[in-house]
Amino acid sequence: MPDLQLCDAANLASLAWPSTPDGDYARRYLTPLLTEGSLPYVANVHTDLRLLRVEDRLLPLTLNRYHPENSYVCSPYNHYFAYGQEEFDKLGRPILVRLLRLLFNPINNYFRRCNFDHVVYVNNWLVSTNLYPALTSSQIEAASAFLRDCFPDRPIIFCSVDAWGNPLLVQTLLNLGYRMLFRRKVYYQHPTEPELWQRKQIKVDLSKVRRSPYELVDHEQLTDDDAVRLAELYRLLYLDKYSTFNPQFTVRFIRLMLRERLLNFKAFRSEAGLAAALGYFVRNGVMTQPFFGYDTRLPAEAGLYRLLSMEVLLEGRRRGLRVNASAGVGHFKRLRGGRPVLEYHAVYDRHLPPAQRRPWTLLKLLLDKIAVPIINKYDF
Repeated sequence: MPDLQLCDAANLASLAWPSTPDGDYARRYLTPLLTEGSLPYVANVHTDLRLLRVEDRLLPLTLNRYHPENSYVCSPYNHYFAYGQEEFDKLGRPILVRLLRLLFNPINNYFRRCNFDHVVYVNNWLVSTNLYPALTSSQIEAASAFLRDCFPDRPIIFCSVDAWGNPLLVQTLLNLGYRMLFRRKVYYQHPTEPELWQRKQIKVDLSKVRRSPYELVDHEQLTDDDAVRLAELYRLLYLDKYSTFNPQFTVRFIRLMLRERLLNFKAFRSEAGLAAALGYFVRNGVMTQPFFGYDTRLPAEAGLYRLLSMEVLLEGRRRGLRVNASAGVGHFKRLRGGRPVLEYHAVYDRHLPPAQRRPWTLLKLLLDKIAVPIINKYDF
């Protein structure tokens, strides 16, 4: 039976951090958030953080509760309903949007009243894409049973799972009785494959990168003083352009990421200062970029998103990594070799009474019969 331990701020000192790269990363990342709380670091994450040790693997947990402004990374209600309704406007079909709103208004009210956010998220690093360490089936099974016993009144939800990136995890959870609830469509890219670099769009992008007037800035060239501008670039893209339900990273969070190199930052600079930046991390042979930002006030001809996206592929090739390019701008990513994959919340609720299970059963039906067909048809 694998050795397990549940920690919070009160007993964190008793944790023997695994002497592995992942263990050291988790210690540097999670200790400040556990001891000080999430809000100083992610301004719209209202949650209670815990840490689960499964032998030498560490999985952050969030014990979530409803808050109207909570980021979708800690609120299934805001993810599926508040943020989800914002996505309707992207359909560009006013009649369809009106019909969908009429359909979903009573459903929204039902989910809002049923304490839907009273859940445990597993492996939640408070970012959009949560990469997993290499877990064995026995470790997954032990963690699931342990969490069910620790939290008998909440659904247990493994975040960010997909059959391409986490095949063993998905199959083990299915065998344990978890239900896969669609979360979003993500894109994988393989920059180590030579054929990727033969694609026409990649060649066009490389040519534009070589002619770009912007200077590439590596992580070592960035300082604490740059954190304010980095936060602004992220805000301009993710919060101002897209949605305030995205995690609102504070300057303090970015300084922690910079100082401890918890995210590897790359930026592009002109004489006027930093114009674009990305921050990525790596786990189990995959890199993903939860931090993207650029000055959206600059003309589109600057091609800043293109610069960032190409730098991700170049970095992936340099380091021999696969890229989880997260969700959004699907057409852009497919032209650059992105392979669409459905990502899920894996939900276990068999230990709960029927009244608590009913919302999840209804949600799975809505997602499978309505949301996924629309997303596939209109290519979100």
